[in-house]
Amino acid sequence: MSAASTGPKLHKFFVYAPDKEGSASKRFEVRARHLEDIAPLIQSGVVKMGGMMITPKSLETEGQREPLGSCIVYEAENLDAVKKMVESDVYYTAGVWDREKLVVVPFLSATPFP
Repeated sequence: MSAASTGPKLHKFFVYAPDKEGSASKRFEVRARHLEDIAPLIQSGVVKMGGMMITPKSLETEGQREPLGSCIVYEAENLDAVKKMVESDVYYTAGVWDREKLVVVPFLSATPFP
């Protein structure tokens, strides 16, 4: 039996975190802290992928990105652990993400992660 099989069973969770209307300036204001805080989760493999969702118009404008929110895939033991991580994120605490529209659900990937 390998050492990996003796640890807790991990599951993937998809987080859809749309931004509150008018929160773009706040997003960019706290972005460095968000990236700093999430870096250990990326390095440890807890965060499998993540990024900023942008408007389709953003693809047409050089260098200008209009944020719509974030999507992140976490790997953790349970839903409560992921909710705790999401709720401690500066985008959540600073009011960038729309808490009423935030979705955290178990996720079964049909493809490998990059």
